[in-house]
Amino acid sequence: MRIVFVNLHGNEFLVKTLNKFIFKQSVAIKHKYILDYLLSRDDIEVCSYINHRGLSLSYSTRNRFLQSFRFLEHRITLKKNGIPYNKIKVLKSEDELRHDDLIIVYQLFGPQLEFRCRPDAFIALSQLHFTVSQAKVMEKVDPDLMYNESDMQKRFIAFNKYFGWFHKQYLVIPFVFAERFKVVKPFAERQNKAVSVGTITYPDYLIQYYGHNCLQPARKQIYDNAKSLEPWVDCFNSDYLEDVKTAKSTSNKYLRTLKRLHDKIFVGHQKKYYSFDMVEKFNDYKMCIVGEEIIGLPGIGFVEGMACGCAYIGQTVGYYEDYGMKEGVHYIGYDGTLDDLKAKITYYQQSEHQEELETIAKTGCEYVRSHFNSMAAAEALLNNLLEAQHRWLDSHPLHSIN
Repeated sequence: MRIVFVNLHGNEFLVKTLNKFIFKQSVAIKHKYILDYLLSRDDIEVCSYINHRGLSLSYSTRNRFLQSFRFLEHRITLKKNGIPYNKIKVLKSEDELRHDDLIIVYQLFGPQLEFRCRPDAFIALSQLHFTVSQAKVMEKVDPDLMYNESDMQKRFIAFNKYFGWFHKQYLVIPFVFAERFKVVKPFAERQNKAVSVGTITYPDYLIQYYGHNCLQPARKQIYDNAKSLEPWVDCFNSDYLEDVKTAKSTSNKYLRTLKRLHDKIFVGHQKKYYSFDMVEKFNDYKMCIVGEEIIGLPGIGFVEGMACGCAYIGQTVGYYEDYGMKEGVHYIGYDGTLDDLKAKITYYQQSEHQEELETIAKTGCEYVRSHFNSMAAAEALLNNLLEAQHRWLDSHPLHSIN
């Protein structure tokens, strides 16, 4: 059985890429657990098809000389990630792709979607870090399945505008917590209030659909009202723009470029936010809030907080039910308003409701640790992909025309 990634070495969701090493940037390798699981299976051959734009250090360039270094970059990246070179089979040509390959691409990296001819094979596309920027390229690839941590086909109000051509299976996979997220402090010793965490970002494409460009308005709502919420919530949310060094003070484009490069290497973003230990922070509180994204996605922090034994507080909009969770059993639901948030926290802060609160925290923690751990999530994803691929192979005999 072959699983083929495209430009695996340049996929920062699977490995720490070379540019992250060079610029000493921290990165959340969100799907590393998938690659680790596949590499642990003796019955699976993991491949990387390195296409003509495989140089992740300069994805935008089509210069043949520069792109000739993409295979060297692949080798160096594997070594720096501690992956033996012989564990990943390199495919250098589309002609090496087979009909029975299961090909996985990630929509955030446009160069992964470039094929001379759409392969006659099953293609699964991850919409991790959902955007609409690659919609036209994705249509040419015509994936046989899409997957993400939320059903964007159902959740994002403009999905049909950009992806109306897609009428195939959309698979929801869980967020996965890193092993460092665990219960450290007994529930009774924690602060009897909620902690709110998560970054606030501003993609411009949202304006035409929501009238603003804030991706996490639930987080911003708490961030903007942090002082008045102190009896109920301690806010540790971070606005991505609060410490960004801009280069707008000069009209010289070369100086602006140098300024951005300087800020990227030496300044960075959200240093204060990344200065504290998130595991310790969750373990300091009985409840946690990780405001959802307006496009239809929870934040990964909700899983991490629950894995640390917090009773999670989330909006009752159906996101968590997609994972099999139940309001009042695995999490505390609220309607998205500050008044209801304060009312729910006040209820559970009362001594007569502490046992109920601890039960929700414990039940939620057990559910997350059994369903959202790396092994369970990776195995479930592979089984679902193989099942879908088998159906595709049955309906697409070899040499069929797509």
